[in-house]
Amino acid sequence: MRKLSPGRLCLLFLLPVMLCVTPVAHGQYLPPRLSIHVSNPLSYASKFGVKLQYRLSIRHSVLVGYRTYYGFFPGAQASIEYHGYYKTWDRTENFFYGRFGIGSSTYAPKAYYEGRDAKFADPGSYGFLGAGMGRRWNFNHFFIEGRVGLKYTEILEPNDAINRNLFYTTGPGSLVDCGLTLGLQFFDEGRYMYSKTLAPRLPGSRFRRGR
Repeated sequence: MRKLSPGRLCLLFLLPVMLCVTPVAHGQYLPPRLSIHVSNPLSYASKFGVKLQYRLSIRHSVLVGYRTYYGFFPGAQASIEYHGYYKTWDRTENFFYGRFGIGSSTYAPKAYYEGRDAKFADPGSYGFLGAGMGRRWNFNHFFIEGRVGLKYTEILEPNDAINRNLFYTTGPGSLVDCGLTLGLQFFDEGRYMYSKTLAPRLPGSRFRRGR
């Protein structure tokens, strides 16, 4: 299979996320905590993405994401991501993350790249793994989240005619995995994080210890 449709990408990732979230979330003292992430408006010229996040507990969350790329390598990408929170304050949370995903890209070079040595082969389908660290700033129902890390991408059907320099630097296969997202969380951060329980707070945190 050379390319994957956007619909199939979503189905491949939505099912395992639902299977993972349903049993773990049962019995948690926190209410359901869903968040939606959207790409930074400054990146709209090259890509746009949306992620749905479910907070499993005060220390763990899982995200499923979908991203569309424009520019040289138009295509779609789907991912599953894990966040582990290790230190929190009144408004900010530090976390480490790991993620993996699949995608599919074509190649659409600009006019000034159409010279004799231009390479026009499509990358086609690819898979990737990434990891890094980030910080989240909470403002009640809104938040800003930034991250920086590294990513490894493997093209599933390698072709020597692919413009690898562009794909692995400015394209969806870029080694540097960083970004800034904006978001909406369907709960009041201050009210739900500690006011709904009488458990003692964790040392150095505004969260309270779970049962």
